[in-house]
Amino acid sequence: MSKVSQKDIESEGVPKHISKTDRLALRKNSSRCPVCKEKLGKIGKGTRYKNQCFSCGAVLAKELKCGRCNTNRVWRGKKGIFCHGCGNEHVR
Repeated sequence: MSKVSQKDIESEGVPKHISKTDRLALRKNSSRCPVCKEKLGKIGKGTRYKNQCFSCGAVLAKELKCGRCNTNRVWRGKKGIFCHGCGNEHVR
């Protein structure tokens, strides 16, 4: 067996888990933007997530209702309109 150095282990890092059964899991994650899938910032107290993504500029559109899950969790951005509840693209 060959020895593995600590530097090799640290450089590889831990691989991120991507759900094989749910392809929309990243869009439904509460800590990620459903439009661009980047991490959302937290509000001042640090308990809840903001309703705006700084990487893509998407915002929560409270006036839109998702046709599939019937919730008001639709986010609108330059890359599209997606629901944070079910992860599907919102169609008008």
